[in-house]
Amino acid sequence: MNKFNFLLSFQKVWQHFIIWMNSGSDLQVWQESDRYGYTSCWHAYDPMTGRSACFGSEEEMRIWIDQCYYR
Repeated sequence: MNKFNFLLSFQKVWQHFIIWMNSGSDLQVWQESDRYGYTSCWHAYDPMTGRSACFGSEEEMRIWIDQCYYR
């Protein structure tokens, strides 16, 4: 593993740790980026229900949230 890949891995772990520390029972939403900095997917996790999902776009994620929580 080269230094660049290690830093990306560490960044992802750190991001998930910060989300976990600040989340409580709120819906958690975050984006994952590829090694070039482009958003590769969007994640959503609801700690109250245990539901999680991964989407290819922010719009798809927003539709899922609307359907699940704002019917």
